[in-house]
Amino acid sequence: KTSQNYISFMLSRSGDPGSTTAGELTIGEPVKGFENITSQPKLDIVTVPGLTDRDQHWQMYTDVNGVIGPDGQPIVTSSIVPKAPKGQLVAVIDSGFTLPQVPRAMSDAIYGRVQGAEWNTANQVWTIPCGQLLNISIKFGGVNFPIHPLDTSSSDFGLKDPSGNTVCVGTFQPITSAFSLLGEYDLILGMGFRKLAEISYNTRVNMHISPK
Repeated sequence: KTSQNYISFMLSRSGDPGSTTAGELTIGEPVKGFENITSQPKLDIVTVPGLTDRDQHWQMYTDVNGVIGPDGQPIVTSSIVPKAPKGQLVAVIDSGFTLPQVPRAMSDAIYGRVQGAEWNTANQVWTIPCGQLLNISIKFGGVNFPIHPLDTSSSDFGLKDPSGNTVCVGTFQPITSAFSLLGEYDLILGMGFRKLAEISYNTRVNMHISPK
């Protein structure tokens, strides 16, 4: 009971010559060199609407129109969560989720206008030509969190286009979680987002989530 009541995660990013950080988990203390995280603005946890008492998460509201697409404009999507503030979405921060999941309309808005992008019906994912660098950001508590372009697509799935060329999977894919369909949350921000939120302390504000 005398220890600090929090955990922190440091996630690595393969293929990034600018980052040599290895994965790290700490309990009751921040990752060494990142001690100032405890002085960052806190974001309150949003309690789930009570559809089930087992599906509890670290989740909070985005800012109004807080998801910014590759064209620099907000992607306007209404929340499916009852009583969510107008213009805001409920986002789950999930340390065990690989690809971030977003509403289908949002995924379409992110990748649908990318030259060479295709909706892969067989795998139910957006694919884009590898090498496309997209700028996506999400705003929380008045702070804009830009996603690293290396985290907006992945070549790890071995997919090819009809010509046999390797294509990358867009990481922000349409949400399929059953609990999202029940109206508990709109976004699941997994590792593609969390790498941004916790690795790049020297250039971006870290995220500090505080339970109510």
